[in-house]
Amino acid sequence: MPSGQLRQEVEIRVPATSGNLGPGFDVLGLAFALYNTFVVRATEAPLCITAVGAAAGLPGDESNLFYQAFAALCREAGQPVPGLAIHMTIAIPPGRGLGSSATAVVGGLQAANTLLGLDLAPEALLPAAVALEHGNHPDNVAPALLGGLVVNTFADATLHTVRLPFPAAIRAVVYIPDFEMDTIQGRALMPAHYAKADVIFNTSRVALFLAALSTGRYEELGIAMEDRMHQPYRAQLFPALPALLAAARQAGAYGACLAGGGSTILALTPAGARCDRVAAALAATAGQAGLTGRSAILDIDRTGATATTAPGERKDLR
Repeated sequence: MPSGQLRQEVEIRVPATSGNLGPGFDVLGLAFALYNTFVVRATEAPLCITAVGAAAGLPGDESNLFYQAFAALCREAGQPVPGLAIHMTIAIPPGRGLGSSATAVVGGLQAANTLLGLDLAPEALLPAAVALEHGNHPDNVAPALLGGLVVNTFADATLHTVRLPFPAAIRAVVYIPDFEMDTIQGRALMPAHYAKADVIFNTSRVALFLAALSTGRYEELGIAMEDRMHQPYRAQLFPALPALLAAARQAGAYGACLAGGGSTILALTPAGARCDRVAAALAATAGQAGLTGRSAILDIDRTGATATTAPGERKDLR
């Protein structure tokens, strides 16, 4: 299709993500096989947004983050924003550290990219995604766009992103509490400056995390996912956090951490029966702490955001 020719309908699927992965604060991100789906149709009518699933509280007007991202790319491309009918299927609960808002940003950008026939590569959308993401952090939007494990850093205000292979032998076991954690409040609890020992602690853990994955020494992930930069401070909002992390490791997870800013617990675990044991241990420990929620065993998403423009025509946007 020629660039700029308007398609009538597109379906965008965007994976859940976790930033940080323990010590990699605002640097590491990983995508999971849990998805928000957005069906977008160009219309002559005014904007109409409908949603099902974990969609309570999502705005149905132009303040909706998905729509804002869609409109931003239209403006950047010098094209008018068409009338839209948007239907959202929200499987990723907001406020749990699983990148729900990142799926809105990435989904809106990819919907505009595909519907307008711009054919921009996902990497080309990263700067806009970071600019639109609250706080301008790449650790959720980058894996949502690209899939898999992503390392991000800024140098002279330029984002450098590297996507790394992730072992097929590891699954993500998550416990998703029914309560939300406020990312802004959690960040406000962190100190403005850190002791040199804590900086060395975290940088060594990030290095060990990447080395363990690349060499197959997954047993090192227990140490590699430790953190002194954000989790000890966020535990003030989530007192059961240390017990849940310990329960996951004791049940057989390689390592465990708070997913992003929380409240989800993420445990990287060997594929197979051990996943069930870790999921059960997390649920039991949460129950003992008076928490409600659910456990899930997730594959790693290695594709990132995908688009479907006709029945059966899903494509890898990379």
